[in-house]
Amino acid sequence: MIFISVAFVTDVRKAIIPNNLTICGALTGLMFNLFIDGWSGLVFAVAGAGGAFIAFFLLYVIGALGAGDVKLFTAIGAMMGVSFVFQLMLYSLLIAGIIGLLLLIMHKRMLVTGQKLVKWLFFIVILQDMKSVMGMKHQTNIKFPFMYAVIPGAALTWFYSFI
Repeated sequence: MIFISVAFVTDVRKAIIPNNLTICGALTGLMFNLFIDGWSGLVFAVAGAGGAFIAFFLLYVIGALGAGDVKLFTAIGAMMGVSFVFQLMLYSLLIAGIIGLLLLIMHKRMLVTGQKLVKWLFFIVILQDMKSVMGMKHQTNIKFPFMYAVIPGAALTWFYSFI
């Protein structure tokens, strides 16, 4: 939680998650798990980091997240493992969706965004044109730091993982 809190503060203040933080977090996770459980701990950490990296890199490619978020979740995966990081991802994405919906309502952009979404789905599902996914990255969208969703997502994950 300390690691995520530091990332939250830097992301909100400077709109960046420092590489030093994510590298130290990943190395700490790898070393800690290796020390605690030996080789199986290292496998646990590598699986968590790898799973998080792959899932979040795909979200980065379509422009849904920044590179700092990918590195942050990779480090969290190294520390906490694949199960924890995927639960955190699920909760964080759900909360981000709620925040995004509220922002669309506040900015009165529901109809315009809904039309874009229908057009985007048409191109992907009917025309099977994946180039439209890459085009989403270059559109002007309402954005907010993903860490606003990660903090409550981490609290929920922590709560439901350890009760």
